[in-house]
Formats: sequence, C-alpha cells, structure tokens
Amino acid sequence: MGNEVKEPNVKFAQTYLGRLGAVLPLIAMIGGMIAMVAMGYRSTRNFWAAGFLSLVVGFLVYKDKKEFTNAVTAGLQDHILAFMTACFLMAGVMSKILAASHLVDALLYLLSRAQVPLGLVPLICFLIATVLSTSTGSAATAINATGPILLPLAVGMGCDVNLICGAILAGACFGDNLAPISDTTIASSLTQEVDTMRVVRSRLKYSLIAGACACIGYVIIGITTSSGQIAQAPDVDGSYLSSLVFLVIPVLAIVLMLRKQGVFTSLLVSELVGLVMLFVFGYTDLPGLINADDGLLPSAFNGMSGSIIFLFFIFIMVSLISRAGVLDMILNLMKRHAGSDRDAEIAAGAMVSLVSVAISSGTSAITFCGPIIRKFLRPFRIDRARCANILDGLGCGIGYLVPTNAACLNLVAIAVSAGVVSEGYSSVSFVAFNFHSIALAIVFWFAILTGWGRKHETKEELLADGVNPDA
Repeated sequence: MGNEVKEPNVKFAQTYLGRLGAVLPLIAMIGGMIAMVAMGYRSTRNFWAAGFLSLVVGFLVYKDKKEFTNAVTAGLQDHILAFMTACFLMAGVMSKILAASHLVDALLYLLSRAQVPLGLVPLICFLIATVLSTSTGSAATAINATGPILLPLAVGMGCDVNLICGAILAGACFGDNLAPISDTTIASSLTQEVDTMRVVRSRLKYSLIAGACACIGYVIIGITTSSGQIAQAPDVDGSYLSSLVFLVIPVLAIVLMLRKQGVFTSLLVSELVGLVMLFVFGYTDLPGLINADDGLLPSAFNGMSGSIIFLFFIFIMVSLISRAGVLDMILNLMKRHAGSDRDAEIAAGAMVSLVSVAISSGTSAITFCGPIIRKFLRPFRIDRARCANILDGLGCGIGYLVPTNAACLNLVAIAVSAGVVSEGYSSVSFVAFNFHSIALAIVFWFAILTGWGRKHETKEELLADGVNPDA
C-alpha cells in the first residue's frame, strides 16, 4: 500500500454532521460548478465562486477552526500547486509569443498557394489547427488565430461550414492534449507527480492513433462532399512567410525537456529566445511587451490567472476533505469494490468523463480531478504516466464534445462574426465532426477496458517517490 493511505488509528479532523459534513466541501464545489454551467456561467473564472463556496462550507463544518486554517494553509503550500502555478504562467507567455509571431499567417499563406483538391481542405484545416495548438500549447490560441481566417477561406472555397468548424476544433484538441506546454498536459502530469516529457512520450501512441483516425475521417467526408475540383486560391498576404522560423521556439522547448532540463527551465529558455526574435522581427517593442493594458507579458499572466486561482481552490478543497478523512474513506471503499486495476481505472475514467460533461470543460475537469485521481490510483501502483494519460485523454476527448464547452461557444461566435453562418447557429451542428475528440475518447476507453498499455511503477520509481515498495 502506498504511503498516501493512512493507518486506521490516524486522527482526522472532526466535522459537524460526521461523514456527510466531511464530504460537503467536495459536494459544494461540484454542485456550484454544475449550477453555474446551468445558468450559462462557464468560464473558469466563474468557478472561483464555487471554490469560495467550498471554502465557506469547509469553515462551517470543521469543528476546530484552527484545524481548518491548517488544512487551508497545507493546500496552498502543496509543492505540486507551486510548480503548476509557475509552469502555467510560463505556458501563457509561450502562447502569446507565438500568437504575436504571425506564425498562423505564414501557415495560411502556404495553404492559399497550394493547389489542393477541395476535398482535402478540411484535412488541411485540421492540420493547421493541429500545428498551431501543438506549437502554442493552447486550444484557444489555435481557434482564435485560425477561425477568423480559415472559416471564410474554406467556406468561400465551397466547403461545408460544420465540417470546417469540427476540423478546427479537432486540431485545437490535438495540441491541447499532446503538447508538453499545454495547460492540460502540465496539469495532468504534475498532479500525477510524473515528468511531463515521460507523459508526452507515452501519450504519443494514443494521440497519433486518434489523430490518424481523424485524418482518415476528414479525407473521406471531404472527398465525398466535394465535386473533386481544385480549391480556389484566395488572396492571402505573404509578407509573414518568414515567421515560419518561429516554429524553432516550441521545438527548442521540447529538445530541452528531452535533455532533462525540466518543463519550467525549458519554457523559460525558449521564451527568452522567442522574445529576442520578436524584437528582431519588429513584431514588438518595449511598450508592447510590458504595457499594463495589452502588453504581451501582462496579457499572458492575466490569461492564466483564471486557471491558477481555480487551482488554489481545488488544492484547498482536496486538503479539507483529506484531513477530514474523506479520501481515505473513498480509498477503503475502492479497495472493497475495485478488485482490480481495471476496476480502478474505470472509476477514474468515469469520474473525469462525468465531471467534463457536468461542468462543460475538459480543462477544468482535468485540473479538478487530477489531485483526487492521484490519491485514488496511487495504492494500485499503476504507472503514473498512464494515470496522467487517462486523465488528459478523457478530459480532452469528452470535454471538447460537449456543445456548451467554451471552445465550442468561441468557435460559434467566430463563425457568426465572420459571416459564414447566421445568428442562432449552434455548436450542436459541428461537434459530431470533431473526429479527433471522438477517436481520443474511444482509444482511451479501449485502453482502460482491455488493459492495453497498462504498466505498473517499478521499485526504483517507488523508492524515488519515497514509497516503500514492500509495504
């Protein structure tokens, strides 16, 4: 048994209403998020209120208020939270640097010059969104950068708007799931206490299979819905073609991670290179870098503040229910009913899938479920990279298929503002064309149910984690 499982004689914090009171902070947070989604408040910033509600409930049910304060402090002092916060800030800067580099303009220029069959345009839209989301680690950046240009471009060529929206959404999901600088990759790996690049390497086979299925889907649907003509080449500004060189920045970050430099150091070094390149290319200046209203650095940090503050509340909530014995109670329940690794993975997979649907956000679900799932699965000693993959794969796979997901709603707004659809257009029309998310969910549930790819932690890994492998 891992060292996270407490002995029966450990004294837990006392709560009013007994076990029900102990679990109320968790119920308050989940219930608060679901209620906000139902009322149309789906931003991570809206979920701060659910976190605050959980904090208030914890204060009310804890009998010893000093013990409550200690639990809150312990949650905020968690080393995983501290490292995730730093990495999230760096990931935000990376996304802004690549957005400012006009990389998307260079990619779109190449698309406009290529003489491709109309049936392949959906595939190319998927691949462009994939490159951008994987480079920046941000689905939002990929959608916001490609949507306003790709949608009118592809629809003007004669492509179906629903198919193109689905392709852009799928490409955004690809990078969000796989990129080592993505917030979901960082959250899934760090909450499972595993090196980010080890997670990415082990995730490749799942993501590439899902990506290949998506490519096949877009080729088949694209060809069958087109008449085989060559896509009309629109006029796209080619002055930013040299911005393709900015692809060296994410490549440098990945190389540094592979050389065991750590995610934070790798991001920082590659971003310093990127900032120098922005100045050299004339894409920014000192005010553009530090201006409080729209400067690159303030905008990057502000963009990540929603996720970071949400993280604070999650770790506080987990600490509150952990000190009250809730997690140990659930672990004991799992020991009685989850008689195998497969059962434990099914429970973890079901949790992140249901939370993704309930709060319409795979990213928030990954962040919320990560610390809890680590405690759930740790006693089974399942390889922690696999745990991170299940968490991220199902969070992104299921999350991006929920029509009320923020990315889906964002894409609807872009489509309406671009004039390719009318007011009243709904994301329900295109989520079924998000072939990558569909394939990703199927691949990971197949892996869970069949045991494909399942490994266990070695004695060396357990010892490095401070766990007695013979316990």
